[in-house]
Amino acid sequence: MRNLILILAVFLCSNAYAQSRQAALDSLEIRYQHCLSKGSNSYSCALVYYKQLDSLLHSTLQRLYTQIDPGKLRALQTEQGAWEEKREEYFRKIDERVEKMHKSTMNGLDDDMISTDNKAAYVKDRVTALLDLQI
Repeated sequence: MRNLILILAVFLCSNAYAQSRQAALDSLEIRYQHCLSKGSNSYSCALVYYKQLDSLLHSTLQRLYTQIDPGKLRALQTEQGAWEEKREEYFRKIDERVEKMHKSTMNGLDDDMISTDNKAAYVKDRVTALLDLQI
């Protein structure tokens, strides 16, 4: 009985943590959309959003690494390593595309904003996937 209570407590704490992370993710999205709706400094909005998502990704991973079953830890680390390699390749392609576009588009940060927004979306998808592991 005591073990059942302990398991239930761990589950509820993990679930509450995942919900708080999801709330943080939702809050970041709302703030990002609000910043964009102002119509100026879109690149700055995207850059802040990306950095916040990246920070959330790292804290979510650290939490998972400390709480996940040791048998599943190695699989998660391998999966994360593969995701990071894909991210680097995806980001490299985005950066190359932006570099080419700079030659044919007007000067400004629009291309950089779109690039950063795409990078943020890529990281957000990973955070969401990791949160799904915790629920």
